[in-house]
Amino acid sequence: MAAAVLSKGSGPVATQMPHGCAKAAIGIMATLGVRLAMVPVGAQAAPDLFDLCVHLTDLRAAACVEQKLRDLGIWTAVERPDFFGPGGLQMTGLCEGLTQAAVLALGRTSGVDVAFCAQSDALYDFFLGADQRRSDLAPQIKHLADMGCHTVDPWPAVAVGLDRKMIAHFETRFADHGLVCVNQAFQRYDVILTGLGDVSIRDFVDFLTVRGHTPSIAFNGLSCEQGLTIESALSRKAAEQFVADYTMIGLHVQAHFVRAQEKVIKMSPVKPGFIKIA
Repeated sequence: MAAAVLSKGSGPVATQMPHGCAKAAIGIMATLGVRLAMVPVGAQAAPDLFDLCVHLTDLRAAACVEQKLRDLGIWTAVERPDFFGPGGLQMTGLCEGLTQAAVLALGRTSGVDVAFCAQSDALYDFFLGADQRRSDLAPQIKHLADMGCHTVDPWPAVAVGLDRKMIAHFETRFADHGLVCVNQAFQRYDVILTGLGDVSIRDFVDFLTVRGHTPSIAFNGLSCEQGLTIESALSRKAAEQFVADYTMIGLHVQAHFVRAQEKVIKMSPVKPGFIKIA
């Protein structure tokens, strides 16, 4: 017997039901945007924690964002926040109230996109650090593959789909692995065209024209094996869809993980808003 616990403003509300029914209830309620936790009868459900991410689309917003984060007590370090790392500025382990306060404070700020994700739902990917090579991390990558977290092209991560328990297990064995961990909800990708595949030259030129690309530049990039960036700063889900669509029509494409958010800031339009991931 388990208890399905619904967190409400007046406190958690628990309903006892068989384990299988509780799991089904959690799945059904999740589709409605309601969060449930399953715990043994009599146990207390731990409050959910959240990851928060700030992506700048206009560098001029940096000072305003920093001040708001300091006012909320989320950013307390002496050094300035780093908005340029993989996944933007990531903050972890925030309570729901503080997360909502940050979204409210930043959601209408021009030049800022805010995303948040419950840690219980979050999945993370590992990427090579700036000076790392796959060949130097063979034991770590094999262990991650044995955990079922292997990755294949066109995705550039060395391991995908880890939850927080899996990360803790991996880091117990490889404490100084040096890999970069990024919440999937916070990642940004460029989609790079690397070849025409089965697409005719005529259809390819039409494709480029519709998307606003100059054919001569595109052909030059392909001939020099530099490729052509046809989509920029996409979320992971959007990149997956674009890669699938372009592959289906016969084009050869790759998803390039945006490591330096400076590129996103320069290329993205200035607009306020936030994205609720989970």
